Amino acid sequence: MYRRVLAFDFDGTLAEEGEIPTELVNALEQCHALGYALFLVTGRRFQTITLGHLAKMFSGIVWENGAVLMHMGTGELYLPFGQLSVRLLKALEEHAIPFERGLAIASTWAPHDQEIWQVVTAEGGAVVEYNKGSVMLLPPGAAKGAGLDRLLTICGLSSRNLAAFGDGENDLSMLELAEVAFAVGDAVPAVREVADVVAEKPGPAGVLEVLDRYPLAGRYLDVVLTRERLISLGQNDTGSEVRIPASQLAGRNLGVFGDSGTGKSWMVGLLTEGMHHEGYQVLVIDIEGDFRGLRSLPRFVSLEGDRVSMNAPSAVVALLEAGGVSVVLDLSRYPVASRSSYVANLLRALRPLRAHKYRPHWIVMEEAQQFLLSGGCEVTAGLMPLLAEGGCAFVSYRPDRLDPAILHGVHHCLLTRLTVPEAVNTVREHCGACGIKEANLEDIPTGSALLCGGQIVQLHPAIRRIRHVRHLHKYLDAPLPPYKRFWFCDTQGSVGMEAASLYEFLDLTPMLPLASLEFHDRRQDFVRWAESTLGDAGLANSLRQLSNRKIKGEPLREALQKTVAAHYEELQAL
Repeated sequence: MYRRVLAFDFDGTLAEEGEIPTELVNALEQCHALGYALFLVTGRRFQTITLGHLAKMFSGIVWENGAVLMHMGTGELYLPFGQLSVRLLKALEEHAIPFERGLAIASTWAPHDQEIWQVVTAEGGAVVEYNKGSVMLLPPGAAKGAGLDRLLTICGLSSRNLAAFGDGENDLSMLELAEVAFAVGDAVPAVREVADVVAEKPGPAGVLEVLDRYPLAGRYLDVVLTRERLISLGQNDTGSEVRIPASQLAGRNLGVFGDSGTGKSWMVGLLTEGMHHEGYQVLVIDIEGDFRGLRSLPRFVSLEGDRVSMNAPSAVVALLEAGGVSVVLDLSRYPVASRSSYVANLLRALRPLRAHKYRPHWIVMEEAQQFLLSGGCEVTAGLMPLLAEGGCAFVSYRPDRLDPAILHGVHHCLLTRLTVPEAVNTVREHCGACGIKEANLEDIPTGSALLCGGQIVQLHPAIRRIRHVRHLHKYLDAPLPPYKRFWFCDTQGSVGMEAASLYEFLDLTPMLPLASLEFHDRRQDFVRWAESTLGDAGLANSLRQLSNRKIKGEPLREALQKTVAAHYEELQAL
């Protein structure tokens, strides 16, 4: 449901001499019937356009160059930037400047612009906007782009889904706000310069040309953006930066495949951070708890379940809709037997939000092979309608176990090292057309990924905005299986105490015999447990430094407690 919001300037774009041609009216009706949200954005004064039955097609109207907003569904009127002051309007009258007064603005024409500037310089409280021969006085902050952005937010929509059409100087802020900018054939040079597509025909005929060529023909994603939002992955073998267009992730479906421990989750986290940073709404269905740390980003929320309950799917959707935030749904502690049913219900609950608000823009499903099994299942059935819309990503170490319908819907891939023969064969068959078929997937270097087209990208941890903590939940608070726990001993054998998590390790440290602590510190057992069992290189490095100090007695206990507590608190904050 990407790029489903259409915004049109009126005079010179949608209409000529105040009339919208019949052919264009029909095209607008088709777009409305297909589920597009339509907005009218005009510099005209409030209610000086008669739309008749066409008014019901528009979700909202931006009047007076962004200063007056109308939500058509509720009929509510907004003046987010206020109105021109009475003092300023009186000054215009005193200077005998002819002007038309709107609800929030005043307008005149070019021969009077020097006088307008003199008044504004003396009085303040207004900005001057030109549109062809018209000169407008606006409340500070008002512009078509700013007003439309406010109205989209009021309507629960995102500018990342916006395609805008314009022809004049006052349309520039709207076109710069949009994901896709269209200019009619007779647009002014400044508008033509910022547009992604310039129609061959002028005015309304140009709008009709674009609608027929792209949205009504199902070729919207064929538009090449001149202001693409690019997400950096790293560098290729020549040292050149490799970046993925955000529009490619929001508009199509991505497969991220590779063996366990080869950096898939790290790479997806990098893309997720980039999408969120660029203003796209993201939902991550997190099975292993790898993405919990994303909650440290502004407007990114982590929802966590436990062994008994999880946020209801309706509550998750309500947060996505009303809050406008990105969400990590951490299912790592939720019972395995209940996950598939939960995810299936969530996907069904998401469909109305996607259909009416076109969000979230990107849905990431970690460990996809657990849900989307070959042969069909309830999760696959719930996902298929969303898959057809694009904006999904599937992360898996066994793509061969995914339902063929899911693989068929994947448009492009990112691959880390992949060695399981069945998985390798599946990827080669699926990606044969893009050059990956001949690549040695088993030899992809650690810390690198293979893009569709066969380009190796070396990933650089420095470009992550947050720290990646792999399987954090498995040792921070949740009990580890017996064979992974730390069993405390001394020179005589077991002391009868064990730590099943980092929390328990901290809890036991004050009461453990000093002989046991010295025994394990001397042998660097704490270091090995953190490094090999927990997979926490940061904690292992801190414990190694402590061990090298060769402290004994109570100072060792205090130092150990302080080191582990600091690390625990750092992880707990993620």
